[in-house]
Amino acid sequence: MLAASPPACAVRMVAHIIGLKLDYKEPDITKMEHKSPEYLKLNPLGTIPVLIDDDFILSDSHAIMIYLLSKYGGEHGERLYPSDIRTRAVVNQVMFFDTGILFVRIKVIALPTIMEGMKAPTQKHLNDLEEAYGMVEAYASRYKYIAADHLTIADLSLAMTMGAAQVLHKLNHKKFPNTLNWLSLVEKEPFFIQIGLPGIAKFNTAMQYYTARNNQ
Repeated sequence: MLAASPPACAVRMVAHIIGLKLDYKEPDITKMEHKSPEYLKLNPLGTIPVLIDDDFILSDSHAIMIYLLSKYGGEHGERLYPSDIRTRAVVNQVMFFDTGILFVRIKVIALPTIMEGMKAPTQKHLNDLEEAYGMVEAYASRYKYIAADHLTIADLSLAMTMGAAQVLHKLNHKKFPNTLNWLSLVEKEPFFIQIGLPGIAKFNTAMQYYTARNNQ
């Protein structure tokens, strides 16, 4: 786990909702602990988070959230990851967008800034984020929440990623009103106030530190 990691925070929020206590450790990414031989034995991708549940090991935040809900979610499982085929398909669609498009467009800015001394995102980086915001706006126009008319795990993942994205490129609220309305709903949830907002704040602090250092 990593407190400043949007995917890790999404997992922590699921655990909070279902009342599951996690014993988590934060790898030091500045020392490349997530790429150490020991870590790569757990997760060959070297990504964060990774879950160890007895003798079972699982990586990718979306897969972990689904697993936790399936095994420990109880009454929360149906609400957060509905069994209705079409609703679940939409939830999956948003989560695939989150991991395959939006998060990638953050990663290509954040990691070079932290690891490689990049001084600032390029205009293409910002244009790509703006384009992705348009995709989120389209999703947010269809339901009360991002994938249904009630909260699902798609909201947790995408809201965290959007929070981190806005550290890099602020959302134009007039241009994307549906996105603003959706985010406002999620950000009022107690679990987001307790876990999500502090996680975004830590990501912001880290990015400000490395950006300032790279521009000295």
